[in-house]
Amino acid sequence: MDELTQALKTFEGGKFDFLRLYGVALDLSQEECVFTFLYPESMSEITDEQRKQIEDFVKSRVELNSRIRVKFKKSFLDERLLRRDLLAYLTKNFRAIAAELSEEQIEIKKEPQKTTIILHMNRLVKDYYESRLVKLKLLEFLENNFLGNFEIVAEKSDNYQIQDEIAPIKYQIAAKKNPRYEVTPIKKLFGKDIAPFPEQIKNNTKPKTSVILFGKISKVEIKTFTAKKGKQAGQEKQYASFVLDDEKQIECIYFSTKTNQPKLAALQDGLSFLCLGDIKLGLSGRMTYYISAMTLAQIKTPPHEDEEAIFYKAPVVLAEDYHENRQENLFVKDPTYKEPIASRDIVVYDLETTGLNPEICEIIEIGAIKIEKGKITKKFSTFVKPTQPIPEEASRINHITNDMVANAPKIEDVIVDFYNFCKGCIISGYNNTDFDNKFLRKAYQKVGLTLQNENLDVLMIARSKHLKTNNSKLTTVAAALGIDLSGAHRAYNDAFATAKVLLKLSEEG
Repeated sequence: MDELTQALKTFEGGKFDFLRLYGVALDLSQEECVFTFLYPESMSEITDEQRKQIEDFVKSRVELNSRIRVKFKKSFLDERLLRRDLLAYLTKNFRAIAAELSEEQIEIKKEPQKTTIILHMNRLVKDYYESRLVKLKLLEFLENNFLGNFEIVAEKSDNYQIQDEIAPIKYQIAAKKNPRYEVTPIKKLFGKDIAPFPEQIKNNTKPKTSVILFGKISKVEIKTFTAKKGKQAGQEKQYASFVLDDEKQIECIYFSTKTNQPKLAALQDGLSFLCLGDIKLGLSGRMTYYISAMTLAQIKTPPHEDEEAIFYKAPVVLAEDYHENRQENLFVKDPTYKEPIASRDIVVYDLETTGLNPEICEIIEIGAIKIEKGKITKKFSTFVKPTQPIPEEASRINHITNDMVANAPKIEDVIVDFYNFCKGCIISGYNNTDFDNKFLRKAYQKVGLTLQNENLDVLMIARSKHLKTNNSKLTTVAAALGIDLSGAHRAYNDAFATAKVLLKLSEEG
């Protein structure tokens, strides 16, 4: 249908070049094919004569056995969409301009016969804009993607200064999580599958949903009651009450479905179960565990005391799945990447520390992103409690205070989880060779581990690309590539931006 759109631009001397083909729908029941065209909101309605001309034009160029009908739809210019797509085009084709332009700097004035777009720019950015003839490219982009007549004006404004650094955003991204340990599931009794990483009962003293616990059961009683409400009112139902014990006890209740009633006989004193449920205040006035799933399980037996034995240490920080919130574009292909991105798994990480010397300074935050064969899949983020107070000069840079890490786990508790997160992956970072890796080695040594991963330093890759930037700082390189670095000097934010930079620098073509 692209040929039809191109032919329309020259039909009748170009008198219908304001039309754009919007869609084609074939109605088999009516034996009819409908061609829908868009026309600008600034124009009056399509006349019967124009409709007949376009219909004859389509019939002359499209051979179909079905009847052809044309429809016309007025297109209203969405200013928000126009700003967003303009920035996306500049990011892809003129990164240096996009890095210094925001939606607030794009002013749109709609008039009856044309739409004027005013770009408010810093003087240096405006000079670059004019030297590269960006206006002609933008007009071509607008003509191909939006209906209407456009004029673009670049205005110099001293209100928008080029930023050398992006100001950090102050917020807390990780809280201390209850420690977990690993068990081995044997056989599911009822309910859904349960992750084999329970918490300890002693760490769950308040109401909480979706809690995984493990322990031996005792004082099992199977009781019957009559339902008083709902569709099953008046019917007899069964429930099990028992105590779950992992050195601390909690009362448990399971209201059985009719299907699961025969399985209640498997609840025998002394057996160990992995459970999933909600902790609520029970009728007894004590915290009660209302169970929805149970699996027979046992404590996982650790291997011999060597480096691999640490792999089974109770996880304190669990990696989370990464979900990108963006609108998918079916017409834009996902980029392809060079090696090793194309076939290997990469962990891009960043550390915040109390200073620059790994011999005397400590890690206070770890942030990491996992890239699996070119796709960002997981994230790892935690504060770390140092043994000494955070110096004021460090807090001024990373905006992490002593209060923020007061309840965080110690490095010995989280570094094993990070080791497991990186297992089998290439590790990467921005200047991590000369900085982060030194702290990582020191932290690994505390628990008997060694840093064995292959390393990929994004700073070295950026320098090899000879980008037209004044320096090689992460903020500068990210801006030149059109990548946001909100909250700079925070571990997860820097790791995420570095991962995006790595992907962009590794694209094919």
